[in-house]
This record gives sequence, C-alpha cells and structure tokens, in this order.
Amino acid sequence: MRTTYAVGVDVGGTRIAAGLVERKGRMVKEAKVLTPKNGPFAVVDAVIDLINEVMATTHPSEIAGIGIGLPAQIDFLKQSIEFCTNLPLAGVDVRSLIMSRIRQDVTIDNDGHCAGIGEARFGAAKGVRDCVMITLGTGVGGALLLDGEPYRGSRGLGGEIGHMVVRLDGPPCPCGGFGHIESYLGRPAIAARGREAARAYSGQDIRDRANGDAEAVTAEHVVQAALAGDEIARGILIEAGGILGEALVGIVNLLNPRLIVVGGGIGESADMLVARAAEVIAEKALAGRRDVKVVQAQLGNDAGMLGAAGLAFDEHDSREGLHR
Repeated sequence: MRTTYAVGVDVGGTRIAAGLVERKGRMVKEAKVLTPKNGPFAVVDAVIDLINEVMATTHPSEIAGIGIGLPAQIDFLKQSIEFCTNLPLAGVDVRSLIMSRIRQDVTIDNDGHCAGIGEARFGAAKGVRDCVMITLGTGVGGALLLDGEPYRGSRGLGGEIGHMVVRLDGPPCPCGGFGHIESYLGRPAIAARGREAARAYSGQDIRDRANGDAEAVTAEHVVQAALAGDEIARGILIEAGGILGEALVGIVNLLNPRLIVVGGGIGESADMLVARAAEVIAEKALAGRRDVKVVQAQLGNDAGMLGAAGLAFDEHDSREGLHR
C-alpha cells in the first residue's frame, strides 16, 4: 500500500527537528527542540517526544515509517552508529530504542546524506543526477548523489566531506584529526576566528554584536557582521570559502559532478563564502570545472527532515515492492 505520510527527523548538535511530510515534500506539521546535553538517552527521549508530537493526529496506517538523520557515521546495512563527533551516540542502538516505544519502522542515516536527499528530491538539486551536498553547521557534513542515488560506500560510512584533510599541519578537528574541513568551517571554528578578531580593535563590529563581550562571539555574529558589510568579518568568511574551494577542487576532479549544493546554517547565510569557493573551483579544478555549478541550498533547516522522510518512504516502498 502506498502510504500518505512519513516522519523525518533531523538530529543536530544544536537542535532536533521532526516533521510529518507528504510524498511530494509538503511539510504538514513540524516540531523542534534544543538538543539535550545530558547524555545519549536524553537525546533519544527528545526524538521520541517530537515524533509523537508530529504523529499525534495521524492514523498509524497512513505513515510509511520514520527516517532519522544523525550527525554520525552509520553502518547503513546494520543500522548501527559507528562514530559520532558532536553527540555521545556512538554504540547506542538508537533505532531499536525508538522502535521499542513507537510502533513504526525506523531507518537511520547520516544527517548529511538526508540533507542531500532532501535537496535532490525537493530543492536546489531537483532533477540533477550527479551532485554533491556539503552542509556547514555545528559540524560539516556531506552527501554524494551519483547517477540519481545516494552513494554511501560499502557500509554506509562514505560521504564524510567534512573530514577530508585540507591542511596537513592544520588545527585539531573535533573528531580527533587535524586539518579537516570541519576544523575551518564548522561553527566552532568560525566562532573562534571571530573571537580572535573581536579581541582586537579592528573587530569592533563583531564584538558589538556580542554585546561587547569578545568571548561571547558566535559564528552567527560573524555572519551578521559580514552581511552588514564589516570587512574583517567578510575576510573571515572569504578565507573560509577559499579553504572550502580548495577541498571542492579535489571533489570536482574526482567525481565530475554537475552541481555542488552548499547548505547548513552557515552555508545558506554566508553567500560570500560560497562565492569564494566557486571562484577557487573555477581557477584551479581541471576540465570538470566547466560542468559544475556551485549553489546555496534552497530548503533551509527543512532539508534534513524532508530527506529523512524521503528515506522512510523509500524503505517502505522497497519492503512493499513499490517503485519510486
């Protein structure tokens, strides 16, 4: 039976959002909460509460299932969490814990993969069969959509664009490595550059946006100052865009995509960062640079939820022998 709705959940380091979604991508109901910081089971409880909230007025038979995007490396075949940088979820059987309390099929995937599926089905990459998604948020995630399908690798651990090494002697990454894209483009990294600038006289506009407290500067303060024309803030984001562009040169040379979609809270608001990345690709990539276009994502914070719901529809239809 072709069901009407699916639930998509996007679990991030800052917030968790859940939505009841129709097959054509319309969000019927949405709920969100700040991500709990008091352990993995508090995160699971928050996810369950949100799912129950958005499903409350819908008959269970109308729901295809629940898709959940997590900021983690996930063995997609086993549906297990192998590694998680920004939340204490590694080794926690999130899928079973949720299914034990909600009578629906649950599928988990990497949050970057879900955002990529969302943009490919309903957003900036709709109709494009070969594209790359990179999400700039608390962490840096990504997705590869090759020949119209998500590419996850042999076990589902692929697509970790944020943990590509761009500088061998670079700063530490939250994952324990050094010089990764996330070391330069995650919210903590941009906030750190903003605080450094705010401590100096030249960074007054950034500091003012944090009520005069340089130590309270966030990545959002840097973006706000840049959008208002502050040259120091713009310089921080343009420098970050250059680093992103260097990394994307390798992806363009390796995969020859038609489209690169930059999303996440930072990627969708900092247009000068995205523009600089596109310039670097145009300057330094091989012949594939003529094929690729770099764009900002269209779906905003809904991309992960819509993609996770799409994943739930796919899994349901596969079980039922239906064609997408």
